[in-house]
Amino acid sequence: MAEAAAADEGEEVAVAPKPKSGLVGKLINAVGIFVLCLGAVVAGGFVNNKLFNHPVDYKLDKDGVMKAVMPLPPPKPKEEKVVEEKPAAKPPAPAIYLKMDPQMVVNFDASSEVKFLALDIEFMARDQAVIDDVTRNMPKIRNNILMMISNRDYKTLMTREGKDKLRLEALEEAKKVLKQETGSAKLEDLFFTSFVVQ
Repeated sequence: MAEAAAADEGEEVAVAPKPKSGLVGKLINAVGIFVLCLGAVVAGGFVNNKLFNHPVDYKLDKDGVMKAVMPLPPPKPKEEKVVEEKPAAKPPAPAIYLKMDPQMVVNFDASSEVKFLALDIEFMARDQAVIDDVTRNMPKIRNNILMMISNRDYKTLMTREGKDKLRLEALEEAKKVLKQETGSAKLEDLFFTSFVVQ
């Protein structure tokens, strides 16, 4: 009432200013809420992406309607098979050769065009003990090979197939002798190093 009385009397009375919190305060509050909401949306999107990591693609179907298409999950990496390395194969022992000496000469019957065949034969093994066995039994091996060749038709011996067949049969004959005499037939091969017919 004192204020009203003073106003009636013409005295100036100082009025306390009204705070300007009305419009400016509401504007500050609105900006603050907007920033907080924007931060929540960005943080939520980041968390959602980290948790699910399945971005949605949209494709237009035949009817003109947009449909969400979820991409396939990335393929799992293939497990590599571990290949066990086998130890390197041991190289074979060096070959040892033994020449049949003297040269083998086979006579054919008198009515044939070819009268005789002269052969140089070499035996091959990878163990000196086998070569020693061949040397000790050379007379019997030589005899059996000679008998086997003398019963052949010389025309079949002139072809490559005939010579190769004869070589394999001579090898089997030598192995058979070694098996009978020593109990072992480890002779590896037999070669004709000379093959002369006259």
